[in-house]
Amino acid sequence: MQNQPASAPKNKTTQSVGESKKPSNPNGHSYIDIDFARKMIVHNQQGIQMADIAKKNAASAQVRQLATSISEELSNNTKQYIDWLTKWKETYFNLSDFPEMEGHDMYPTHPGMASLSDLSALESAAGNSVDTLFLRLMIAHHEGANEMATEGYFKEMQFGQMISLKDETLKQQTEEVQTMKQLQTK
Repeated sequence: MQNQPASAPKNKTTQSVGESKKPSNPNGHSYIDIDFARKMIVHNQQGIQMADIAKKNAASAQVRQLATSISEELSNNTKQYIDWLTKWKETYFNLSDFPEMEGHDMYPTHPGMASLSDLSALESAAGNSVDTLFLRLMIAHHEGANEMATEGYFKEMQFGQMISLKDETLKQQTEEVQTMKQLQTK
């Protein structure tokens, strides 16, 4: 066995909830980064789908404005994840690649993802029902994304830019959840 260098002392500072640990190689990427990007592409695409319905059909101007902002944010993030995977020559799926069949083994079931029946109900809702259903579904959607992003597995991500995007998104979506909960009480 060859002599191994001594391990660096462990950093004893406390991380905030959901904060990623400092990567060993912030310019490199690992399977964990690839897996996170793939999951977020599909998750975000469903969020965009829901937000696009609400920005057209919601009764409240505040809900339409929030839906527009969420759609833009998720679209930009999704494009960034796709760009990174493409640069790394990695494949990915779009939400449209999955059969739209309730209970089908292949349809994504990431935390917070709306069921096909919920999406159908949102699409066919009108007036205040759009607002109510959108807020309920998007709160669950954001909380599910935040749950995925704070899993221990994803704290091992390496690619510094992706970690920054993930941490910024966690903060943004936590704020949006608070806004949506306030809108639910109006």
